[in-house]
Formats: sequence, C-alpha cells, structure tokens
Amino acid sequence: MNATTQVIIDQLPKKPLLSPADVAAAYGLATTNPILADIKVGKLAANTINGKYIISRSAAEAYIAANEYQPDEGSIK
Repeated sequence: MNATTQVIIDQLPKKPLLSPADVAAAYGLATTNPILADIKVGKLAANTINGKYIISRSAAEAYIAANEYQPDEGSIK
C-alpha cells in the first residue's frame, strides 16, 4: 500500500458502517456519482437499508486499496 492510499483510508470516518458520501469525501470528491457507479457494477460491495447504500469499513478499505494509483516507472523524475 502506498502513502497516498493510506492517506485516503485515514480520511474515512472511524465507524464500522459508511455511506457513499463518506467514501467520496475520503477521496476528496464533490459528488458520490463515481462511488455509486462502482457499487452498481460490483467494484465496491454495499448493502441497501431502506433504499440507502451502506458500506462496511473493511469493504471501503479493500476498494481503496484495489484502486491504488501506480505511476509508471518512467513518469517519475
């Protein structure tokens, strides 16, 4: 896990269940649309309660780690 990924994970609220807004905020996103899109295609595990998505903290951490940015070796100077 790189430092950027750890910073994003550290931005998650310290609670066991999260909302798409919590995950989006950790990424610094202004909208939940990318998070909701990833839930709909199965990239981020979530359940619905009363029509709202609930994400476990462990699922959010796994999602963030799986989407870790890896720069090309040649792009770092």
